[in-house]
Amino acid sequence: MNITYRDLTIRNAEAPDAEQLCNWWNDGAIMAHAGFPRGLDYTPEQIEESLSTDSDDTHRRHIIELEGRPIGEMNYRRMEDKSAQIGIKICDFSAQGRGIGTTALTLFVDALFNYYGYDRIILDTNVKNTRAQHVYEHKLGFRPVGLRKDSWHDQLGEPQSFIDYELSKDEWGDGGREVPEYIHFRLETPADYHAVELLTREAFWRFWEPGYVICDEHLLVHRLRSVAAFVPELDYVAEVGGELVGHIIYSRSKIVDESGEEYETLVFGPLSVLPSHQGRGIGKALMRHSFGVAKRRGFRAVLIFGHPDYYPRVGFRRAAEFGITTSEGKTYDPFMAYPLYEGALDGVSGKYYYDPVFESLTQEAALEFDKNFPAKEAHIPIPTTVLLDRLDEGARKAIDSIGLKSLGQMTSKSEGSIRALDGIDDAAVEVIRAVMGEHKLAWGEAVKA
Repeated sequence: MNITYRDLTIRNAEAPDAEQLCNWWNDGAIMAHAGFPRGLDYTPEQIEESLSTDSDDTHRRHIIELEGRPIGEMNYRRMEDKSAQIGIKICDFSAQGRGIGTTALTLFVDALFNYYGYDRIILDTNVKNTRAQHVYEHKLGFRPVGLRKDSWHDQLGEPQSFIDYELSKDEWGDGGREVPEYIHFRLETPADYHAVELLTREAFWRFWEPGYVICDEHLLVHRLRSVAAFVPELDYVAEVGGELVGHIIYSRSKIVDESGEEYETLVFGPLSVLPSHQGRGIGKALMRHSFGVAKRRGFRAVLIFGHPDYYPRVGFRRAAEFGITTSEGKTYDPFMAYPLYEGALDGVSGKYYYDPVFESLTQEAALEFDKNFPAKEAHIPIPTTVLLDRLDEGARKAIDSIGLKSLGQMTSKSEGSIRALDGIDDAAVEVIRAVMGEHKLAWGEAVKA
């Protein structure tokens, strides 16, 4: 399970998490409430081996993150009759008592019912843990169904008693509680292919421009799945309320330095969000989630050609800062890099190469592929004149000098590069920002991340 709500994330635990889990499990202060005040004396190797057996179909351990920082863990185990037994532990004491555990449990329970097909959830807690009992009963609607008095003895020989709870899917749905709107991530499956391509088509339809292939991004997604560079373990869809609303796809790329040494990197794209859900942080969440997976899988960096003011707000930097150019030896603002860990691109420079599938699309192929989808009226680009008519003479000449034919092409220009033009001042920038906003085109440093 991989879900996120604002700055709270619950994700599948992976092999690189073994060391963090080991630190928590061996800490007696953290484990005392579970009856292990001396810790569990595990090794990272033992935990990593145990994690290798995790499966969505049987049991799964998860890491809880707050603003990207691990603060605890959750787990579920499949029982009989579509039941799941769950557990939670907030291990960072500074994150306790703030309602984070309650929110995490709310998301976790809802996802188990509505995405993973469970009909009943069970859990237990120590009778001494009255705070947890209050949350389970009064905030989540669990029913106490049994008491196991002195059911076992802890490491100090003290008897421990536990209360058993359960909650049905019907009780959850009828409880009248408000569940935050969270994003659920999962790997794309073949059953998603057509829906993802349709989503991609919708997301990019209004961005094609005269002289370019008409909306070929959905064809690109279709072809990327078949090339050797495709990275299936990073091919994620995003769902909200059970609806498919976003998708990100990756392929391998490389940087080649002057000596011919190659450094493997990644390129993502298309990154698609359904128009009705754009501006709600779904694209950013897809990036953050997939970046985390890529980092844990040992990838070095992500390089893209994208919006020059949006992507720096999520951590990208101009590729030129690292001494990286295109394969033709060129560089420009939309060409950016994101090191997946500190120092990932230290000492790495050269020319950038990606799979030729990106350059293989033709107008004819895109139009033929588009026949697989419902007919759609061709997009008519918004002419630059609607902007020029609002600018003073000096600013008009400045924009004219860069040869833009439509407002859509302005999205490839950073605010910094426009400000550097003779004749552009603060007033002109605000006019550009206003006109772009009126036509729902993202531009400038105020672009929402």
